[in-house]
Amino acid sequence: MPSLKVVDPTAPRVTVERHQMADRPSTVNGMVVGFREFWAKFDVFTRAFEDLVSAKYDVGGSERVDGTRPRSGAVLERWHEFGRTVDWAISGLGGCGGCTPWAVMDACELEARGVPTVTLITPDLVALGRRIAEERGWPDLRIVTLPQFLDDLNDDEVRMLAAEKYEEIMAALTTPIGQ
Repeated sequence: MPSLKVVDPTAPRVTVERHQMADRPSTVNGMVVGFREFWAKFDVFTRAFEDLVSAKYDVGGSERVDGTRPRSGAVLERWHEFGRTVDWAISGLGGCGGCTPWAVMDACELEARGVPTVTLITPDLVALGRRIAEERGWPDLRIVTLPQFLDDLNDDEVRMLAAEKYEEIMAALTTPIGQ
């Protein structure tokens, strides 16, 4: 017989073990960047971002993985391969109530593997992203915002947005923990 679990939203928060963020690189020279992509036009953003990083640094390559859930079989194996291959990653885009939790949970998983990660979320969902990160023990997860209307922009506007957000994302990636 099915059971129903009732959760009291006023119950005290459970104390969660705080996890150590991955060490931040001082440079991305020679490193493989990973893009965990899920959202319309986010691939245009990440390709433009990759071009910007490649113009400034001698990156070791890039890998892309989509945000497909649930992960099992070949999809799960591809996710594990991604985590083993990349040296740092961008996870996003958290642009809705379903995409934000997955982008954050994927970033937390990568951080646990020692992969420094920056999560991109729309401004109205940052609180949700922070809450999920905190409940998983990652209160210091690095989050940068992108506009909700990313998919309403044309490709040139998305590329300009990548250029505008480049320094903020790189700072979130490279600033040592605690600073």
